Amino acid sequence: NLVAHVENALRSGLAAKEKKVAFATAPKTGEEHMSFYSTQNAIKVVTGADKYKAIKAAIADLHEDYRENAKIMMTFADYSEIIETLANGNATLYTAQPEQILGKPVVFCDSAVKPIVGDFSYSHFNYDLNVMYERDKDIKTGVEQFVLTAWFDHRIKLKSAFRIAEVAAPAPAPEETPTV
Repeated sequence: NLVAHVENALRSGLAAKEKKVAFATAPKTGEEHMSFYSTQNAIKVVTGADKYKAIKAAIADLHEDYRENAKIMMTFADYSEIIETLANGNATLYTAQPEQILGKPVVFCDSAVKPIVGDFSYSHFNYDLNVMYERDKDIKTGVEQFVLTAWFDHRIKLKSAFRIAEVAAPAPAPEETPTV
């Protein structure tokens, strides 16, 4: 059971690495094409007065072919902020499903620093070879070493199938001219 447990932990680590690469705000050199937030992918940013309105505007901005299968990838903290604002003391809103509130299924991901709306079937992780699980024993220390080796690439197949929802910066207050 120990080997199976360690291999499951290694798979979890690989999934964490996939998220880290796909949602990197400052991708490493050579990984720019793998991030939703990369300027290389140039995914359209849709703004709104608050996160709720930005997400709704992003959903509306998607072409109907992508809107039908769209999901929202966002942090739970962002969703909680939206619920708190919308609820305004109404406890019944807290029991509603995220899909009922935002109109599309929601996937919570702490790495999604800005909500991403889109048809995630156009986001693909490709693996070059089979994932390799290897183990070895250090004869001097008696410690078993477990290693996972995977070569993956994340491709956003169609950038028009995605939108990034962002809160618009507030307009600067007009300068007052002194009256004499």
